[in-house]
Amino acid sequence: MPATTERKGLEFDGEFLRKLEYLNVVARKIFAGSLRADRQSPRRGTSAEFADHRSYSAGDDFRHVDWHLFGRLEELFIKRFREEENLHLTVLLDSSLSMESGQINKFNYGMQVTAALAYIGMANLDSVNVLPFGDRLRDGIWKIKGRGKVFTLFNYLKSLEPATTTDLQKSFREFIQRERRRGVVIVVSDFYDFEGIQPALKFLKYPKNDIFVIHVVDETEEKPDVRGDLRLVDSETGGFREINVTDALLARYKKAFAELSERVETYCIKNEMGYVRARTTIPFDELVLGILRRGGLIR
Repeated sequence: MPATTERKGLEFDGEFLRKLEYLNVVARKIFAGSLRADRQSPRRGTSAEFADHRSYSAGDDFRHVDWHLFGRLEELFIKRFREEENLHLTVLLDSSLSMESGQINKFNYGMQVTAALAYIGMANLDSVNVLPFGDRLRDGIWKIKGRGKVFTLFNYLKSLEPATTTDLQKSFREFIQRERRRGVVIVVSDFYDFEGIQPALKFLKYPKNDIFVIHVVDETEEKPDVRGDLRLVDSETGGFREINVTDALLARYKKAFAELSERVETYCIKNEMGYVRARTTIPFDELVLGILRRGGLIR
């Protein structure tokens, strides 16, 4: 793990931790058992919750015979139980260079949201992965659980620095190749990828994950207020273009940005993925609280 460094404007202090604990309390009340490690599965197993009976077949385990039912009917029936499966949470955090921008730094904001959601998962679910990505999946922290690991999470996040370009498809493909367990996957990103978001999100759906998309947007990119001769530099590739920003060009840009955001949202809705547009002017805890109150992470 890289040496811990302090990012400007990012603090994981006592006040931040108190906000996370409040969000965790709200999550427990809202979901009332939905955000738990042992959610029910239709598969039959040997947990404590009875499901139904079936007729006895040769070779069945006599420990599962319902002897009370045999006493009444004089027929052998096997008890079947509802198996409980663990629920895993993964937060995929965009750490490409485009996130290192904004009047309110998008990467810092994304890390705050990531910390909040991961903390709720660590306190309530089986395990949590926090995985940054850029042009590929970066080294992350896997299978952390319990609130006692919160400072491991904080130290890891503080060590991160944005780097490289964005390749959602490659990053998400690498993720599902490594994580075979079905679970909840949250993507925190600004979605600046020339290859598009649709093929990438399809990879995440393959193992029947529950997907939730948090689209990070800064006011300066949604509603820029610039005019005149400018050199625009691509933060990820270093390429640039000299342009003259007129009212007409600015209007075209705003329309294109709105269409990008709508495409992401529409795709998520059509494919039964949760979606929220996370404007950085909204405090991170208010954003997460809104998501929780809508029941947006676990359907």
